[in-house]
Amino acid sequence: MTPDAMIDVVLGLDPLGDLPRTGWVLRGVRGDCESIAAHTVGVTIVAMMFVDAVRARGEEVDGERVLRMAVLHDAAEASMGDVPMPSKTPEVRAALAGLERTIVESLLPGPWVNTWEEAEARLTLEARIVKAADKVQMMVKALRYDGQGRGGLEDFWNNPGNFADQGLPEARAMFEAIVARAGRELPPAKT
Repeated sequence: MTPDAMIDVVLGLDPLGDLPRTGWVLRGVRGDCESIAAHTVGVTIVAMMFVDAVRARGEEVDGERVLRMAVLHDAAEASMGDVPMPSKTPEVRAALAGLERTIVESLLPGPWVNTWEEAEARLTLEARIVKAADKVQMMVKALRYDGQGRGGLEDFWNNPGNFADQGLPEARAMFEAIVARAGRELPPAKT
């Protein structure tokens, strides 16, 4: 990649640091709330912990791929912002998927687009780790904001999709610990 292309990628992703996570804003989180970039850092930290835990139980995992996916998983939001769950009907999800792909293809170099696509597909262990880390980080942030009395976060606690463990026992254990700390229970799974 040329230096000019590298500058374009950095400039293209830079808005992630300024854009708040819309779900927090919509639920009345007062004061400065988490940016998309801060969320990405949190997801990357959780993903690193999951990589270590998966390896500790004897399973092979490509840690570099996990970290690359974690860093890129919300890249499209640099141009479109964070679209919150309540707005995501099946029709909106389909339209967003196309828009996200278009943005990512215009923003990232080809191999990075492939990494982003792998994360979106969630078919590999590495991609499932990133998706589970995405949800765990979000619920840890909900735990923090709820404990600070910063907003009405019942939607977060009551949505079974926010506790999707992607088949990872490490994620399941973290979700159980999160709800225990919050004095809550996991919501019933969707049937």
